[in-house]
Amino acid sequence: MKKILTLVFWVALVALVTSLFIFANAKQDSLVCPEFEIVVDYNHAPTLITQSDIRQEITREKIRVRGNEIGDIESVKIQKLLNRNPYIKEATITIGVNGKVKAHILQRNPVVRVSDMNGTQFYMDNEGFVMPLSSEYAARVVIANGHIKPIKKIRGLQSNDAGKKAYQQLPADLQKIYIASMAVQRDSFTNAMVEQIYLNNTGDLELIPKIGRQTIVLGDTVEILSKLSKLKTFYTQGMKQNAWTQYKEINLKYRNQVVCTKSL
Repeated sequence: MKKILTLVFWVALVALVTSLFIFANAKQDSLVCPEFEIVVDYNHAPTLITQSDIRQEITREKIRVRGNEIGDIESVKIQKLLNRNPYIKEATITIGVNGKVKAHILQRNPVVRVSDMNGTQFYMDNEGFVMPLSSEYAARVVIANGHIKPIKKIRGLQSNDAGKKAYQQLPADLQKIYIASMAVQRDSFTNAMVEQIYLNNTGDLELIPKIGRQTIVLGDTVEILSKLSKLKTFYTQGMKQNAWTQYKEINLKYRNQVVCTKSL
């Protein structure tokens, strides 16, 4: 008898909880959204998309949020729409207990602006994700050009494709550009110094500084951080009284050497 009463108790409790859950959901769905908040997390990246851009993108799809009942708001559709935007790394939609809808946007971080041999330009972010230039905002990042073979389509590469990271799926030329861009950005000295990355006709990487007329030859990306460290030491310690103006080329291709060619 005791077991039967215990079973009845638990069945009744489950039924009660289920009923309360259904009632709460029904009540939540009938709430009218009082506010649609959009938060963009740039994480120190240059601006490629704003709250206004996101709101307009949702409006163009004729999706209504504010003033609509929660049960009628297409939150999954909004999230999928935003995650298709090439400038957005991740978008999440949440609904508060008061009916407030919030879109939290994490923008991608462009690190280099690439111009290939056809003159087509695009950005790569800090994961090697390829995205088109913005028609409204220009990111102040290092420029890469030269003998960079064109890619068939300017589109993002998903970081989980074939178990590889985005940059590992790039063509060889763009992998070099990506690795060099990330290495340059890593140190405040080289980040402030380097204006352009150039891929020459032999496949070697060259850096063009913002000040001076030197060409800095990196070669390949092997031990690139060590090469840039040597460059920093060369500029900060080995070249006194603007002696660097005497050189037209600084070659870092060779292990443990900095080979300089003087201007005529």
